[in-house]
This record gives sequence, structure tokens and C-alpha cells, in this order.
Amino acid sequence: MKIVIRCDASVAIGTGHVVRCLTLARALAERRHQVSFVMRDLPGNMCDRVAAAGFAVHRLPAPNAPYDPEPGTPVHAVWAAVPAREDAEQTVAALHGETQDWIILDHYAFDAEWEFRVREACVRLMVVDDLADRPHLCELLTDQNLGRHRADYNGLLPDACRRLIGPQFALLRPEFASQRAAVLADRPRRGLNRVIIAMGGIDAPNATVTVLATLPQGLEITVVMGSAAPHLDVVRALAAQKGARVLVDTPDMADLMGWADVAIGGVGGSAWERSALGLPTLMVVLADNQAPAAAALAATGAAVLIGRAEDAGLAAALHAALADLAAPGALGAMSAAAAALCDGGGAPRVLRALEAAPMHLRPATLVDAKRIWNWRQASDSRLFRSGANPDWPDHAAWFDRALADASRRLYIAETAGRPVGHLRLDCTGDSGTVSLVIDPDYRGQGMAVRMLAAAEAEARRLHLGALRAEVHLNNAASRTAFRQAGYRLEAEADGFLVLTLTL
Repeated sequence: MKIVIRCDASVAIGTGHVVRCLTLARALAERRHQVSFVMRDLPGNMCDRVAAAGFAVHRLPAPNAPYDPEPGTPVHAVWAAVPAREDAEQTVAALHGETQDWIILDHYAFDAEWEFRVREACVRLMVVDDLADRPHLCELLTDQNLGRHRADYNGLLPDACRRLIGPQFALLRPEFASQRAAVLADRPRRGLNRVIIAMGGIDAPNATVTVLATLPQGLEITVVMGSAAPHLDVVRALAAQKGARVLVDTPDMADLMGWADVAIGGVGGSAWERSALGLPTLMVVLADNQAPAAAALAATGAAVLIGRAEDAGLAAALHAALADLAAPGALGAMSAAAAALCDGGGAPRVLRALEAAPMHLRPATLVDAKRIWNWRQASDSRLFRSGANPDWPDHAAWFDRALADASRRLYIAETAGRPVGHLRLDCTGDSGTVSLVIDPDYRGQGMAVRMLAAAEAEARRLHLGALRAEVHLNNAASRTAFRQAGYRLEAEADGFLVLTLTL
């Protein structure tokens, strides 16, 4: 596929958007997809770093005057440095008429207006977001934030847009997943000796200096910063006095996080890197948009929020938090809570969603009855609520009655023009009960998650408020699929889990 990624880095924006997009780009390139970037020439941009990673970069011109966004534009519109219309036109022009299979947008400054204007240049569009604060016109959206709910995007997305929500979709480099088991096995044997300070690539508020000046003697301290950080020289001078080392633009974050016993840092994408390696964290909020994620992380016990960068009491809060972590069992408990949030496998999951052909639901007809019956015969009947597979005459009679039942909807799921499964939706009031069966030839290929996404879109079209499913305790594949599709456990009875999804 041909894929272009539109993202930016700057002193105002930070580096996190580009870092996570580079992770996804590398995963796509390994699968032999053609990936390029469109980035604006802003102070603190990472165009050279992206180019050094082997990707073509279409550089949009630096703005020639300050940009004052009009009312009604996204809250972060000023980050674009130009109006959305102008940016969209320049983005399309940079592609020189080559239609992209995907445009991937990771930019808080743009919404459905920008996306509408670039549709001529792509087949499908994906948005990477964290805010759920503006409308989008896309086929796929991912939001890695803990505490984010699928319903937060209601009214902001097309009904058919697939939503990948939660830390399980965080775009982390593969070394976080590959080192996870060894690092987690080693953590219980550790004390509080090694500290990493990582406030993001920019750290405009200069929280690093406050934290570094506050840390007591006797700790091994490593500070991580980006080369565009405006306070880098000040940090280096203080680090020399404290006996700490400073690493700039380091590519070895997984090794560093595996080495550290505790991290002190911001609440951007690095929060999920730390979680994947079970690294206890003392969090500093560097920007307003980080506050919700910080609160959600603190609520799980995976991290401690010590305050905002500008808080006068930040140093005192840091001292108190370090004292608490020195208590027996405190580090271990926080590490276990962190590790439970993210397994580091988000990039492959997003990659599979990008590579998947669109899935469509069509109404089933009597012609489909035999096909569905054959699919059921190839399934373990013990996992069905009925506990058995019907014979063909009984199934045919039931299917005929079901087609005539206004409260019951039967579908065939198709992808790339081929039927791959059957989905049933029983509607009662404003909710529906969903069940599915997959063609044996397509099992183990992620079809169930995609069918559930299609069912969610259909339920929204029907104005349903919730979906429900019953899954046998021993049906591990279905349990995983429903969990990945956002369903939550509501009850357990008679060997079945009752799962629900609020729309």
C-alpha cells in the first residue's frame, strides 16, 4: 500500500506525535508498504530525524506570519501555524497527484474540515487522537488513552468508523514487547536506586530542572531530553553538579526503562512505554491535555501524580512520593499495576487494522442458510448456548422464521468480495444481542474483531444504545475478540460470560 503520515513536531507540540508515527511507519515498512511523511517546517521539527530513519519527507513551508485561528476551529488549531484549508491544499499538492491507500493524521490542530479536503488524495483515512474533542471524517481512529470510552467519540465519527480504544493500541516500538518478560521477572528483586527523568523531548516548562534539583543524593540518575529542548544547556549544567548523566535523542528507551527502578516524567506516549515494562512512575503534568490521562493512571495505582510543572509544591510532593515508594512492597505493587495496563503489542494491532480489507455486512437470505449451517457444523457445539448443532431441516425451518422476525436481523459479513462469517443481531428496545459464527477457512485471522466492529456500526445505524453478548467460559478466542472490541464483563452465569458494549 501507499501510505502518507501527516504529523508535526515543534517546541509547542512536542515530539510524541512524530515518535509514535515513526513506530507505526517502521512496522508498515517491514511489511513492504510504501510510507512517506508530510511535515511542516516548524521550530523544533523532526524532519531530519524522520528522513534519517529512511522515510521520504514532504516538507511544508515554514509560516511567514503568526497565525491567529478563527473562532470555531479546534482548540489546538494554532499548532498548525496556518489555516486548515491551506494546510490541506499544501498536503495534497505535496503528493503530486498520487492517490494514497491511507492518509494517517496525527495532529490535534485538524478536524473533519481538513480531512474532507484531503479525501481526494486517499482511499481511506485514519486518525490518531487523544482528545475526543472535535469531529472526524475517517474510516479508522485510534486513541491509546486509559479511561477513554468508545462512547466519548459518539457524534464525532461516521457510524462505520472503526474505533481502536485504549492502551492496548499504544504505538510502541517492538523492543518494549520483546523485553517485557525479562524486565518484569527482574523487578521484584529491586530496590529504589536508579531513577530516570524523562519529561518528553521538549519540556517547555523546564520541569526537569525542578525535579533534578530536588532529588536526594545517593541515587543513580539519568536524564533524557530531545536536542530541540530549549532548556537543554541548563539541565546539562545542573546534571554535572549532581553527578547525573544526560542522554539526548537516545534510541534506547526500552533499555533505559528496563534499567530504571522508578521514572519521573510526563504523561504522554512514554506513559505506555513505562507500563509495558512495569516501571513505577511519579507523574508531572506538563500540559492541560495530559491531566485526564494522569488522573486515570493514578487511579489504577500504576503511577503517582505529584503535580503540575508550575506548582510551587512540586519539590515537596516529590520528596513525599519517594518516601512512600521506599516502603516495603510499594515498588512491586506499582510495577504490577503498571504492567497490567499495556503489553506493548499496540503497533501490530493497528497494523492489522490498516492492512485489513474493508468489511461489509449484507442482509442474509435463504440462499445463505446452508452456508451458515455448514459453518456451525464445523464449530464446537458445546460452546453454543443451545449446547448442540441442529440438523439441517430444523436449521432451515428456524432460518426461514428468523428472516420473517422484525426484531431479529441476520447478516453475512464479506471482505474482499468473499463471505467470511454470519452475524446475528436480536433487538429488544434500544439494545441488541449479538452472536456470530465464522467460516472455518477464516478463523484465526482477526475476523471476529472486525465483524464486531461492523456490528457496532450497524447498531449505531439502528440507533441502539448498547450491545450484549453471551460467551462460553471455555471459548478463549471469542472472549479475546469481544475484549478487543471493547466489551466489558457484566455478569457470569451457567458457564457463560455476559458482556456488554455501551454505544
